[in-house]
Amino acid sequence: MTPEVLLIGDSHTIALEDGAKALGIATEAFRIGGAGWHEGKFAWGSDGIVPRASPMGRNAIEAIRARHGVTNILHLGVPVLTTVGFHLGSLTRGLRWNNHVVLGSDGVAPEQGILVTESFLTRYIQSLRTQHLRVLRRMAREAQVIVVPPPPLGLDLNGRSARAIVISLMQKAGLTIFDPMQELLSGETDLPDRFFDAEDPNHANAAFGKLVMETLRARGLI
Repeated sequence: MTPEVLLIGDSHTIALEDGAKALGIATEAFRIGGAGWHEGKFAWGSDGIVPRASPMGRNAIEAIRARHGVTNILHLGVPVLTTVGFHLGSLTRGLRWNNHVVLGSDGVAPEQGILVTESFLTRYIQSLRTQHLRVLRRMAREAQVIVVPPPPLGLDLNGRSARAIVISLMQKAGLTIFDPMQELLSGETDLPDRFFDAEDPNHANAAFGKLVMETLRARGLI
């Protein structure tokens, strides 16, 4: 079956895939675990994305190429939805290990922990997302790419701040962002219960994915 959308990213793309399936939207997906998207674990080559540390990832890309007769999976001629850059638990893990806590948006310093300013956190994240931004910009030259930040499930204050900073860095890089929290939920800080399941509190569910895909289709983005 010819896909209508290509999904690229980690486990957060599952909700989008499930939502597309519920709407009858055919998808192709290149998905590897968050560890495969760490700095230095992937690159951009003459044939597009190159997983460096994931044999399963390399096999997955080869399978997509074979199924559709392309050398670069970005050349399927369909819109690309991606969650690349948003495996945030690992991004802020080093801060937790050292008991660093970011200054909240209310400007009130935390009672415990070592205070981290937003400017410090921005520089820290920027150093760990340089490659992601570079690859995403290259992807956007090859296809219509829309970054869909996963909702802030299972994130502490550091993780939520990191999510906002990554979005800002991507916007400044000229990438197209569709943030469901802003676009669909009027800037809510928390995802409503109906959009995630109790047995998996870190990922959105098919109902959430369906709403995202439905909205993107209604806006003519996919």
